[in-house]
Amino acid sequence: VCSCSGGSTGFNPGDKAPEIKGTDSKGNSVALSQYQGKVTLLNFWATWCAPCVAELPLLQTIYDTHKDKGFQIVAIAVDDTPEAVQKMKDAVGLTFPIIIDTDSQSKRKYGIQGLPESFVLDAQQQVLVVNDPDGKSGPVTRIIGPRAWKEKWVAQFLPSSPAGSAAGAQ
Repeated sequence: VCSCSGGSTGFNPGDKAPEIKGTDSKGNSVALSQYQGKVTLLNFWATWCAPCVAELPLLQTIYDTHKDKGFQIVAIAVDDTPEAVQKMKDAVGLTFPIIIDTDSQSKRKYGIQGLPESFVLDAQQQVLVVNDPDGKSGPVTRIIGPRAWKEKWVAQFLPSSPAGSAAGAQ
């Protein structure tokens, strides 16, 4: 178990991220494994969580900037209905995939302690140790709480960046 500051995830750096399967707000099947081959920011959130909602536009911006460079965001909506998620997608203009975790299976698999929580996965969907985007803590495997997501922070994980897909803990 990683004892990195920011909380233990139950995952060690390099562990394969557990599969997440579910449906999107329109009832289509979606699985985390569909995005293997891309660096993935896995973000757990809810429509009723004000800090989660506040960071959604920032996530959309970094997704728009990096989606064609080997980067993916997969959001996991916990304790939400498809209707509430679709309403939020429309209101904010979200285009990245959202898996609805109606039975809390994903939340349990990842040991989610609060919302929002995020993980960065490499292209093989292994959990990375990363520097906190806001510098609130040292290297972590789990990012707890909202962040001011920045394009520069994401770029360090992409193959085209000078740092390559290094863990970002430099």
